[in-house]
Amino acid sequence: MDLDNGADVLMHDGDILASTENYTQVTETSLGSAVKSDYDGLTARASGKALLSATPTLKGAGLRREADLRESQLDPRLEIPRPAKFKHLPYATAQTGLVYDVRMRFHVEAIPSEVDVHPEDPRRIHAIYEAFVHAGLAWQAGAEGSPNYYMGRIDARKVTKDEVCLVHTERHWDWIQTLSSKTAEQLVGELQHPTEYSQMDSVYLSPNTPYCAALSAGGAIEACRAIMLGKVKNVFAVIRPPGHHAEREDVKGFCFYDNVSIATKACQQEFGERCRKVLILDWDVHHGNGIQQANYDDPNVLYISLHVHSDGNFYPENSYRDRRPPYGDLLHCGEGAGLGYNVNIPWRRHGMGDADYIYAFQQIVMPIATDFRPDLVVIAAGFDAAEGDMLGGCHVTPAGYAHMTHMLMSLANGRVAVCLEGGYNLESIARSACAVGKTLMGEPPDRLEDLKPTKYGVDDVKRVVRQQSKFWSCLYPKDLSARLARPLQGERMHDVVRKWQAKTLWDEHEMSPLFVHREKLSKSFENQVLAT
Repeated sequence: MDLDNGADVLMHDGDILASTENYTQVTETSLGSAVKSDYDGLTARASGKALLSATPTLKGAGLRREADLRESQLDPRLEIPRPAKFKHLPYATAQTGLVYDVRMRFHVEAIPSEVDVHPEDPRRIHAIYEAFVHAGLAWQAGAEGSPNYYMGRIDARKVTKDEVCLVHTERHWDWIQTLSSKTAEQLVGELQHPTEYSQMDSVYLSPNTPYCAALSAGGAIEACRAIMLGKVKNVFAVIRPPGHHAEREDVKGFCFYDNVSIATKACQQEFGERCRKVLILDWDVHHGNGIQQANYDDPNVLYISLHVHSDGNFYPENSYRDRRPPYGDLLHCGEGAGLGYNVNIPWRRHGMGDADYIYAFQQIVMPIATDFRPDLVVIAAGFDAAEGDMLGGCHVTPAGYAHMTHMLMSLANGRVAVCLEGGYNLESIARSACAVGKTLMGEPPDRLEDLKPTKYGVDDVKRVVRQQSKFWSCLYPKDLSARLARPLQGERMHDVVRKWQAKTLWDEHEMSPLFVHREKLSKSFENQVLAT
């Protein structure tokens, strides 16, 4: 597949999907006989689109979708998720979901550079979607076979202010909304905190940024909701701009809203006990400082991040507005009730490959995640650790990503939501995402060629195990400093020698120790007085 031929540079209105802001699914509760009669006359157009539904928004865990053809007649697209084909194999015969909306590509540089293309290229999400289509994972009009055997499309929607404020401040939301009214020239010099720095931290702005960022966060929420509502077994959300660097009141590192944390907290709020414990696994090559900050004291969110750290010399370290010390090191384990629920696996150097990541999964990620027993797994899936990425400098192959996905699918009854984060080589992210998508749909991962981790990778993993073994019973060896703090249960060499001398003198000369009458006598004074 040639991704550099300039295909799909222009976007047409016909390619833009209807959003769930206007379209909602039909439910048993909402579809009464009176409403049904109004829908019986609806027919799909030749393009596969139909009229939009005006039914109430699907909310809460108590409503179940009606498993008949009326729902597909109301959907504007043919490739909606269908119920599982066999009731005795509900997971194996259910569909994988796909969130993709071309409107997220409208976030572009206000004044593009004549010299270079920004790494956070709008073509990133199209490259992945195109790979899905070419691999036969996503359905398009004219594709072979029924849409039932492809990924089921899930509409993105704009996130609400209340949902954003589960993670970010109201000031953060308000500032992002102001961008839509500014000119390109104003946006070039725009600062979120003008009194604290002179330029923005690795972000570009456009009048479309508020809209695209809202779609990205809303797409992550709808991806997780689709799983919890039983529409799909798992889901891949192809969204941008990314989110895991966005902090409570800071846009940074190409990120505006912390998509994954917003989706996590929105689902916890909506589904309650059914989605109480959430594992967020972040395999982006950069540390997800925003996700860590949002969940640092939450015992119901386990955040595990594998990232290049370079002893605090790799982004996002040294870029924080509050000038904090390294934030992604192994010593940051959470605080308060969340102590132990933040697990950083920081690589001290670039160049890590499949074997290092699989070793970390086997030694740390899977034991801790199994112990945690999550209700939902959310993968912050940055593909900038992939072979060929210009920013990451690592060598994870598509098969490596597939194996990590396969292991995570054993958790939470297979409820896994993959949300795109970084990854800036168009070919690398397309191939890697395609391997993950195939695994989600049930294909076994390809065989890994090399499973011998590097010496540096083993050392880094062992350092994390020693740190996290304080909090997780499944990790060994336990922290040595804690063992040394207890009584050593040993004997002084002096006492050992005296004991041997007393035994020898008894055997050879029948000399026995005399009793010394004192209320308290140190063990060291035993066998000091012997007589025949």
